[in-house]
Amino acid sequence: MSSPELAKTKAIVTSVLLMVIAGFAPAVVMGALGWKSAVTVAMLGGLATFLACTMGRGWQTGLVIAVPFSVLTALAVWAAPYALAAAIVLAVAAFLRGYGAKAGMHNALLTTVIALGFIVADPPTFTGPLPSALLAGLVMLATTLWVTLIVFLAKKWVHPPKLAPMETARVIWFSSILAVMVGVATWFVVDLNLGHGGGWIILTIVVVYQPYLGDGFKKAGGRAIGTVLGFLIAIIVGAFVTNGPVLYLLGTVCLVVAMVFMMAGKPYWWFATFLTPAIVLYESAGSTVEKVAVERLDATLIGIAGTLAVMLILLPLAKHFQRKAGASEY
Repeated sequence: MSSPELAKTKAIVTSVLLMVIAGFAPAVVMGALGWKSAVTVAMLGGLATFLACTMGRGWQTGLVIAVPFSVLTALAVWAAPYALAAAIVLAVAAFLRGYGAKAGMHNALLTTVIALGFIVADPPTFTGPLPSALLAGLVMLATTLWVTLIVFLAKKWVHPPKLAPMETARVIWFSSILAVMVGVATWFVVDLNLGHGGGWIILTIVVVYQPYLGDGFKKAGGRAIGTVLGFLIAIIVGAFVTNGPVLYLLGTVCLVVAMVFMMAGKPYWWFATFLTPAIVLYESAGSTVEKVAVERLDATLIGIAGTLAVMLILLPLAKHFQRKAGASEY
């Protein structure tokens, strides 16, 4: 193995170890303490903040998003029973994520909206004198600050990518359309009480829709291929394994593999192929793998279909924008 390849491998291994320490530790601690309602919030927040830091500007990104992310988490839990309120909260979050493209941060902030989507689709319920929304916000704040601290302490091993800012006109276009799509999808998810599966619809929209529609069409294809392959992997595993702890272990292995592919810059469908069975196996501990896999496949395909329909409608306008702005991509 050459020196550049060895250095890249070490960087990936280090990033995965940091992900486990930073992203999973809060959820593991809260689970061990028996605070089950906080586990999902901590897991989503830990991974979202870790990816924001490592794909953004390092630990500084964690400090910037800590309070807004926590406030939006509290608002998402509060708004979860109300379709219109939930749609507005997620639309605001999606717009802010999209506006991050002005500093090249749209990919770094992607998982923050995904985390909020799952929270509003299946909100945690806390017992005690304090409102669930407030407790969820505090859990998110503690988790975000923990991840930021770990990334700060390990800053010499964390090498954020070079970010490419986008022009203001394209950023506004991207942010606004993303906000509308996520807001409408959230309204349907809450109004129809789709639960956790609705979170996958929101996730798919956020992942597939890109500042340049050409990238979005490629992402849609990769998402569809990866989801179907991941579905098959999950079904095969479920045919031989039914033990809950073993499913969690195998799900963690798939998640780590997915993150390695992402950090190594592999095609998106590689990442989706292993992310899909990871989530399915996590959720199957209390159900059956086949049932969960089918539900998640359906939700993902709905999200892809809806996003593609919007992009096809926008295509003539995007081409006009391309000609007017002299852009190389649409």
